[in-house]
Amino acid sequence: MQSLPQIDLISAKMDQLKSHLQVVGAEQLAAIQSSGRVVAQNVQAFRDSPATDVSAMDGYAVRLADIDGNPLPVFATATAGSAPQQLAPKSAVRVFTGGPVPSQADCVVRREDCNESAAQVTIQVTKESIALGLNIRRQGENARQGDTVIPRGSLLTPSRFAGTMTFLAENTIEVFKKVRVHIINTGDELIEFGERIEPWQIRDSNGPFLESMLENQAWLQTQRSKVSDQRAETERAIHDSLAQCDVLLLTGGVSMGDTDYVPDSIRSVGGQVVFHRIPIRPGRPMLGAYGPRGQLILGLPGNPLSVAVTFRRFALELIRHMGGFTRPAPVPLMPLESNDAKTIDLTWFRLVSLSQEGRLSLVTSQGSGDIASLIQSDGFVEIPPNNQAVGTRKFYAW
Repeated sequence: MQSLPQIDLISAKMDQLKSHLQVVGAEQLAAIQSSGRVVAQNVQAFRDSPATDVSAMDGYAVRLADIDGNPLPVFATATAGSAPQQLAPKSAVRVFTGGPVPSQADCVVRREDCNESAAQVTIQVTKESIALGLNIRRQGENARQGDTVIPRGSLLTPSRFAGTMTFLAENTIEVFKKVRVHIINTGDELIEFGERIEPWQIRDSNGPFLESMLENQAWLQTQRSKVSDQRAETERAIHDSLAQCDVLLLTGGVSMGDTDYVPDSIRSVGGQVVFHRIPIRPGRPMLGAYGPRGQLILGLPGNPLSVAVTFRRFALELIRHMGGFTRPAPVPLMPLESNDAKTIDLTWFRLVSLSQEGRLSLVTSQGSGDIASLIQSDGFVEIPPNNQAVGTRKFYAW
């Protein structure tokens, strides 16, 4: 049987893992508090939008047939939020932008095309130059009552939240529960920021990086802890974490070293490993598994570039799946013009910088431990096996 291309293999492994994951449940929330959450229902328009004919301009609502160059009496003014007026024959209603247009009017002539006074208005353009419906936003032209305006599984971004406030009939809305993410950093060599550090020790950047990528997301709830390179402690930490989280992210301890206890510890607490060591650089030791209750378990490598890349490329999509998102986040295709002619037989994630003109350039890196190169990058591109970097590539921004 012919083997899958590596990128297809990666997608297949991701889909395989998704099939075992238990998406978080739903809950009712006050709609006014739902910004940033993922909706677990379709949001439907409770009425037409606009709900009545309204003016797109400041001007005068008239009948087209009444325009003959003679003054028309103005007997009413329609402002935004006021009730519709009646339009008598051979007359006009002064109307402001957003104001209701009388049902008897078939056009709105802008003020710039009128000679106006307090009591009357003369239309200074010919009726032949005016189209029926001019400057009228018709009832329901944006959305009809019952239309789905925000589909289930959508993140309530500020624009969608504004739509929810406009179209939702009820005071409450069904949203997916927050995804509880627990980060466990493994490694005796790791020192927290602010602690005394020796030359043979390493500042932990992985935990802060992951927290930074996950913070300020209303649909997530994050906590972080650290364990030493001890089998019993690693196993206990994984067991305790799976009792209270939906997603477990581990950094380090997934390779082939004598103190890499994460894979066996996951299995010992009932986790099922779906993939381990997939054909990518950096991050090949990454492990994907699921827990006894369908929790997502990802063992990310320990080196900073590997953690950054595997989280952005794999973990974020899987976490979104757990949170009820129905579609992966879009990944833009962008041209990469710089090239160094290097190729490898793995899917290669290469750091790039993004110029103000929107051009990508490769960032020189000395390997997966080179956090200085990570600092210089704005993200990375995905290079298929045995391909040079130059070309149109998927761009994953940090």
